[in-house]
Amino acid sequence: MGDGVQIQTDQVGDFGQGLRKDADSGFAAAAGRGADLHRQGVGLGAQINAGPIMEVKQKYAAALAATDANLRVYPVAAGILADVAEEVARRFAHADMTSAVTQQQIQTMLGGAITHAQSLIDQAQNMGRGLQP
Repeated sequence: MGDGVQIQTDQVGDFGQGLRKDADSGFAAAAGRGADLHRQGVGLGAQINAGPIMEVKQKYAAALAATDANLRVYPVAAGILADVAEEVARRFAHADMTSAVTQQQIQTMLGGAITHAQSLIDQAQNMGRGLQP
């Protein structure tokens, strides 16, 4: 048996299904609650628009925007990872898992999905930092 990652495709499939469930329920619910908070806006010091209170309001609004952006993208990123995990499980269920070619194909699929998901998360974080109240 060669060096490298040994993958048990049934466990990868289970992981993908669990991640999809989390993305569709847990992350989606959190995103909904975050969006509700963001829609409410910054109530702190509603009548004060200058000085330290204004700075706090701006920081709070930026934090809400960043959290909202992250919560919106996490289900998408989790879905990407779930898709690839389920595809790996389907495609390689009966493959020779000790084959270097098979392992490279799996590594390429996983690496691409991780890069794509991380890119979405990075974009959301950058967008959240740039938003103002």
